[in-house]
Amino acid sequence: MKARNEQLKKTLGMIPAAATVTAAQNIPDYDGKNRQGYDAYALEDELRLLSMLNTVKLEPQYYRSESETLTDLKDLVWKLGQKDAYFVAQSIVWSRCLGEGMRSVNHLAAALLAPFAAGTDWGRRFYGPFDKKTKTGGGCVYRLDDMSEIKDAFSALNKSPLTNAMKKGFASALLSAGPYELAKYSKTVIDITNLVHPDVSKSKATVTLDGKEVNVIDALMKGQTIPADTWERANSEAGQIVAEAVKTGKLSQEKAKEVLAQAKNDNWEDLLKEGKLGILAAVRNLRNILDGDSRSVIDLVCNLVQDGGKIRDGKVMPYQLELAMTAVQEFDKGKTATGRQVLDALERGMVTALPNLRTLLTGRNLVIVDCSGSMTWHAVAPDGKSLKASCLDKAAILAAMLAKGANADIIVFGSNAQRLPYNPGDSLTTIAAEIKKNELGGTNISSAFDLITGERVKYDRIFLLSDNEANRGCTRSSYKSYVQQVCSPYVYCVDLAAYGSRPLKNDGKVNYYYGYGYSMLDDVARLEFKPEAHIERVRKIII
Repeated sequence: MKARNEQLKKTLGMIPAAATVTAAQNIPDYDGKNRQGYDAYALEDELRLLSMLNTVKLEPQYYRSESETLTDLKDLVWKLGQKDAYFVAQSIVWSRCLGEGMRSVNHLAAALLAPFAAGTDWGRRFYGPFDKKTKTGGGCVYRLDDMSEIKDAFSALNKSPLTNAMKKGFASALLSAGPYELAKYSKTVIDITNLVHPDVSKSKATVTLDGKEVNVIDALMKGQTIPADTWERANSEAGQIVAEAVKTGKLSQEKAKEVLAQAKNDNWEDLLKEGKLGILAAVRNLRNILDGDSRSVIDLVCNLVQDGGKIRDGKVMPYQLELAMTAVQEFDKGKTATGRQVLDALERGMVTALPNLRTLLTGRNLVIVDCSGSMTWHAVAPDGKSLKASCLDKAAILAAMLAKGANADIIVFGSNAQRLPYNPGDSLTTIAAEIKKNELGGTNISSAFDLITGERVKYDRIFLLSDNEANRGCTRSSYKSYVQQVCSPYVYCVDLAAYGSRPLKNDGKVNYYYGYGYSMLDDVARLEFKPEAHIERVRKIII
């Protein structure tokens, strides 16, 4: 039967509904600039701080040098410290211990906050241990070696060792630590103990040496060796034993390689069986473990890396799992059946660590991925080597997770935008790899909105993954046209570089977020119902 009234339907479809007209009128004018000087929305200082603490590493970025990053952080902590130092402290504790878990930037921020923490009733608690049992608060010391990093940052800034608040907080962290942690971070324990002089008798951490129960801190300070049952120590000791056997003529060089490989395999197996190999250590050592080619060890490590709960508790980032998968794929033994088993386990781990996005993010979803030149840029270390992950590396795996997890469409953009078809049956890394094949020039966010406006495709929510440095088109006007002509979805602008501005603003509809880990995905699932949920969570931290 011939279709009737098609032109009428098309004409009426072009007329915006009253609701979308009103929604478009609520979109504010630009009130700031991005780092390149193009129009953008200014970011509130509190969100600027949180974005930095959960996103940046202290290394060069495409649009910001390392020294500029340090200056930005220093200025923010100083400005907010004068206004609300307790909120800055809450932000650091939340970011280091509950958020993305970034280390160096939070250590530096903790050192910069020292003048504002001095003389407060919470200062000593802020530099104390985080309460991992309740996960509701405590201090910024998540691991004992955090103290060394904070001390080094403070010393570099002030030419003096520690403040009184740091001394009291660090002392409480030492006294509350268990034997394993004290032994594992023995260098930090000795260094910090010499500075803060805690009352060692109040520590309940003891071990048995030569049939006698001894206080761990006291023993370490007396030069006694407290064996920390870690993979580093076990394999280092194995190497020393084998080297000595070669030196004395008990083993040939060829036989020594075989014996050492078996010893390391035995160590991996024991540590995995006893639950003493951390998830991040396992992920970083997959090639070493594969090289041993032990079936029992492979089975154990696969069980570990596919445990979503351990991935989240260990603060392993999705991109770190993808990097591990790439390392395994490029390894000769990664191409064997055993290698495929490890790859499958990593994929399962990434999926099981995800929140149930399809249940939480119902309706039609779209992921827009920035594939401009700045997103593909890799920082260069002082030794000249390229650092591992670019913004696009992080965005691509997040986009793949959102796409599969919420059955979302994908659009990639640079100077222009295009849809990216994908097979929902493909692995996360396969989808991510397809995204990363695109290097699309400038940063024209408006091209993506122009595309879906022209298609008249309605979305319930849109995720924009970008470094937010738009230098083509007009993002605001293109977004406004989409809202006016099509619909007004929830929009999540995920900032991957924390340069200090955002591309869109529309209260109640556009939510700004930052980071590239699982905690970000958790909060995105909540933001639709509470746009400022992340700020509220930070303010609930009790120090």
